Amino acid sequence: MRLKSLVVVLGIALVAISTLAVSAAAGTMRTFVPAANAEVSVSIAKAPGTPAAVAGVSFSINVGIGNAGPDNAGVRLLIELPEGLTATTGNGLGCLPGAGTLDCGVTNIPAGEQFDDESHLVTAGPGSYTIVAKLTDLTAADATPANNTASTTIAVGAAAASPTVTRFATSPAKPRAGARFTVSFAVVDSATGSALMPRAVNCAAVIAGAKVPARRSAIGGKATCTFLPPRTARGKMLRGSIAATAAGKRLRKVFAIRLR
Repeated sequence: MRLKSLVVVLGIALVAISTLAVSAAAGTMRTFVPAANAEVSVSIAKAPGTPAAVAGVSFSINVGIGNAGPDNAGVRLLIELPEGLTATTGNGLGCLPGAGTLDCGVTNIPAGEQFDDESHLVTAGPGSYTIVAKLTDLTAADATPANNTASTTIAVGAAAASPTVTRFATSPAKPRAGARFTVSFAVVDSATGSALMPRAVNCAAVIAGAKVPARRSAIGGKATCTFLPPRTARGKMLRGSIAATAAGKRLRKVFAIRLR
């Protein structure tokens, strides 16, 4: 009975060994290794606690990759940026600055590990931008591939205008007593250089404490004050100011001119 039992055990062992080694060609043997299995996933979102995204101003997104196991896995991370959106910095996951589809390279993720880092993005114009993160080229079988892709949509608002005075001038440059002359300025956005319309123009001028009549206007993107100093003011100083509002900001320029 003991000898018979030993023969049975040896037979079972030989069968088990034969399932691991199969002749692949004459004189060669190929060993079958069980395939790796891993639960990998990717996430992408605007970094928490950051202010609302504004055109022309950098904002952050956080990208994360993980592996719940049971085996290690290698993956390639791709970040797809829509037209108009640019990554100004890379991150610790291998993503470089750039536009379009960013190839972040291959990362080996041990079972039970996860990695994440931020990238800084910027866009020139407002709008809605959807960013997609993908895991490809997996070296392990994944039973739930749906979470190998993630996306987030970022609403980018228009940048608040920063008005500044440009083309401040008097005409003529050397005004005469008894003759009309103008003081004017235009307004532009200091960030973009685009013209802004001035409103609520205010004009003020005095000669030796006496007010000088003025007419105001906002035409052609310029705030203008037209003054008429009296003939008797020849050789005297005319001091005044011109002010206007643009994009919610009050702008003012002062001047002092000796009349001819």
